[in-house]
Amino acid sequence: MAKTYHVKNVGGGTRLPITDGTLSTFNQIGDDIDIGTETGVFIVAFYDSNGDPVTPSAGTITPEMSPIAGQWQQAGSGDLVIDATKVEAGLSTYSMPSFAGPAIEGRLTFAGIAGASSAVAYFWRI
Repeated sequence: MAKTYHVKNVGGGTRLPITDGTLSTFNQIGDDIDIGTETGVFIVAFYDSNGDPVTPSAGTITPEMSPIAGQWQQAGSGDLVIDATKVEAGLSTYSMPSFAGPAIEGRLTFAGIAGASSAVAYFWRI
């Protein structure tokens, strides 16, 4: 059965701040990804201060999955580093990164994102 694992902000919420840095699906409650899942994709969207979808004017997003504590891996297919300007408010043109194999945690790194106030991102796993 498919399940989504949201990337969390430092308070455990799903609305992400637009700052350079890394955020993950793990939070203080210990909300690890079910290691029994075999494949999944990474999805992200950006919003303005009113909560309306927007297209960033600059920046990158790098998603990674961890199959075991202390090790991170890039996607096996799709965009390894997403050009934020392709995460469009209407029809997005980035190629969703796809991951195969078990994972205990997902993370993303924002770099130079401009033109958005917040984001929502998650790993969809089956």
